[in-house]
Amino acid sequence: MTLHDFIFSEKKRTRYCRHIVFWLTRYIYIAFSRHDEHIGSVFWNEFLISNFFTLITEMAFTYVVVYVLFPNYLVQKKYIPFITALSGLTIIAYMVTGLIVFRELAHSGQTRDMLFLILLEHTRSFFVAGPPVVCGFFITIKMLKTWYKETQQKQTLLKENEEAELQLLKAQVHPHFLFNTLNNIYSFTINQSPQAPKLVLSLSDILHYMITECEPVLVPLAKEIKMILNYTNLERIRYGNRLELQVNIQEGYENKAIAPLLMIPFIENSFKHGASQVLQHPWIKLNIWVEENLLRLELSNNKPYRVTPNEGKKGIGLGNVQKRLELLYPGQYLLKIDADAETFVVCMHVPLENMNKMDSGNSREKVPLSAKLISYAE
Repeated sequence: MTLHDFIFSEKKRTRYCRHIVFWLTRYIYIAFSRHDEHIGSVFWNEFLISNFFTLITEMAFTYVVVYVLFPNYLVQKKYIPFITALSGLTIIAYMVTGLIVFRELAHSGQTRDMLFLILLEHTRSFFVAGPPVVCGFFITIKMLKTWYKETQQKQTLLKENEEAELQLLKAQVHPHFLFNTLNNIYSFTINQSPQAPKLVLSLSDILHYMITECEPVLVPLAKEIKMILNYTNLERIRYGNRLELQVNIQEGYENKAIAPLLMIPFIENSFKHGASQVLQHPWIKLNIWVEENLLRLELSNNKPYRVTPNEGKKGIGLGNVQKRLELLYPGQYLLKIDADAETFVVCMHVPLENMNKMDSGNSREKVPLSAKLISYAE
């Protein structure tokens, strides 16, 4: 059992052990703090017995306050009964510990002339290191444990909510992407184009990747790039020579991992709002390369000169990527989207994970960026 398990376990046996350790430590502290007063004393046994009864008084005081007065009065906002009961309990504890002290002094031969000084010292000791102080220390430990457990639960809940939101955002990519691609294939099937079977096969490969291999938070970058190449080839067949498509993906992305489906919405957007609407000489340029543990994507396309009804609105895919980047790489990514009257340019930098680190269960290596700029235009 680890120390963390011993401190925070809710098992009865472990809880009893924690209490035993706490009070045993308290008893040892009492004995050693007053040890010098009784060196050579023939009443050593009486001294140990007095310490034991002092400990029993502190235990009774603490447990009554923590497990009776707190839940039955303070938590129920019954402040006057709580203060009254606490005051009465304090007086009783003061009298009991006083009797223990006087009994010890009687056996040690102390004279009654020192009664006032002894009473004064007992009062000081009671409120400095007596049952109320021990109870306060006990409550402090309990509150710190409760605060830590609640903090951990909140963090776990936030993480679960983030994972659920990521899965929802990732799931939204599938129908959005599928809807647009099926529309493209539909036009080929109407004309009974011989390219239609190739398009269907390419779409099948893409959907297989999305459905079966995109469940993890991170996927091999090589598979993500393969899916992008399948998609761009699918669109290349669709547009033929009418579209000037330049895809430049540099080597060096092996053994790297990335969150899935981050790049495809931008690429899809360039075809949907660029190539499909530009009547003369549409072009798209895609550059992807890796520098150490940083993925760099630059994507640009020309735009139609006429103003479309969706001009200036943020698409489903782009908004999806923004939310996922913020959840997955808060403060670590760069996303810059510029648009003017003629061109649309996307620049994205995303930190990558080494595959060997991912396999060994290490956390994602953070790559700080100098700036993070997010803007959208269609």
